[in-house]
Amino acid sequence: MSATDRPLKSSHPGLVLLLISMAAFMCALDTTIVNISLPSISKYFGSDIATVSWVSISYLLVLSSTLITFGRVADIRGYKKIYLAGFAIFTIGSLACGLSSSVLMLIGFRVLEGAGAAMLQAIGGAMVVRYLSDKMRGTAFGILTTSAAVGLAAGTPLGGFLSQFYSWHWIFFVNIPVGIFAIVLALTILPRDSGEVAAGRFDLAGAGTLLVALVSLIFFLNMGNNLGWLSWGILASIIVSAAAWTGFILNERRAQRPLINLGLFHSRNFAMAVVVAMLVLLMGQGSWYAFPFYLELEKGFAANIAGLILLAPTLLMMICGPIAGFLSDRIGPRFISILGSLALITAFLIFSIMGAKTTLTVIIIALAIEGIGIGLVMPANFNLIMGMSTRGDEAVISSLVNTVRNVGAVMGIAVITLIFLSVLAAAGISAANIDPHNLPMKAFTYGFHAVFLFGVVTGGAILLLSLAMKNVKAPK
Repeated sequence: MSATDRPLKSSHPGLVLLLISMAAFMCALDTTIVNISLPSISKYFGSDIATVSWVSISYLLVLSSTLITFGRVADIRGYKKIYLAGFAIFTIGSLACGLSSSVLMLIGFRVLEGAGAAMLQAIGGAMVVRYLSDKMRGTAFGILTTSAAVGLAAGTPLGGFLSQFYSWHWIFFVNIPVGIFAIVLALTILPRDSGEVAAGRFDLAGAGTLLVALVSLIFFLNMGNNLGWLSWGILASIIVSAAAWTGFILNERRAQRPLINLGLFHSRNFAMAVVVAMLVLLMGQGSWYAFPFYLELEKGFAANIAGLILLAPTLLMMICGPIAGFLSDRIGPRFISILGSLALITAFLIFSIMGAKTTLTVIIIALAIEGIGIGLVMPANFNLIMGMSTRGDEAVISSLVNTVRNVGAVMGIAVITLIFLSVLAAAGISAANIDPHNLPMKAFTYGFHAVFLFGVVTGGAILLLSLAMKNVKAPK
């Protein structure tokens, strides 16, 4: 059955889109809302920072490494069941996190919460394709992108507010009423979806090897700069990841019902679009990680002011996301992606020449241009990829996109940090026990510029890939 033959269109498209957007918002929110509260959690339990950091890392690991598995389960069992199960697990996990009596218990329940979030994030794009009309698909992807962006941006200020005026427990309790509302609404308005179209034997071997491959990959990308890229733990993770990826690919080639149809990557359009999905998050997450150091250390802004300045790209993503999605339905995703990549290159060129004398106006304009670029590329890219999905594979393709995005985000932080430390090493500054507040400003500026010149190169790669893609229009 072709990708354009889509039954189960909902008679409540606005409410369905609300449900999908709520899931995207909550999954993204819980990625960042915890980070600012880690010192409070550490003090409350009397635990060291290294242990407490796993409250964040465990969620990210589970979320990123189980997306594709849950996507395939959703294709087999039906999206409504997985949505309801995902929000139920996410809500129960949030309640358990807030009631945790030890840091190890909290980490364990964050794993449960991450599994629920993975179920929700895996099927968001697939629910758009399955439940909404084709003519509103691009707009829906734009709103989905915006919801996730708002969740990421809102996490830090909301987490700080709840921790300061209530307690860290409330960063988890706040999820409970949202989860209950989503479950009740989903029971009422989501169409029944049996999933028989993808029925078949579940690829357990593929799911297992993929889990090991992704966990080890994300672990060494996330921890490499902290533990040292040549430490035994990181080297072991690299070896395990390479072996698991090899085993996964071999298994998928001979499995009767593989977890992922690797034949999709024989399509140049599909393969290039997936790479773009990874690169745009690599650029975005890398810049959002690095920019606070520039604003606070070189420009001297207070942390709260720096946070407000960094809302500029999010606001523009909110505006451009739905517009980009709507236009990609009308004129095709390729042109939108080209415009977005040009905006990204422009923003990073400006970033790469910023210094202590750069005015606040220029900084905000550059960040806004970055937001426009990401807001254009991401919905158009998602629309293009999902337009190539086939009936019964929508959820696994949706989860594949979200997985490569998450990996790209982790890679962005790892690569940006590695480039920065390499520039410092070239200047004779040791990375051991480095204190950014005591860095020579000249070395800091060189490192900052090198980081964003890398972003220019990455933006160039996105532009070349966008130019090489076929201008596939969304089906009418």
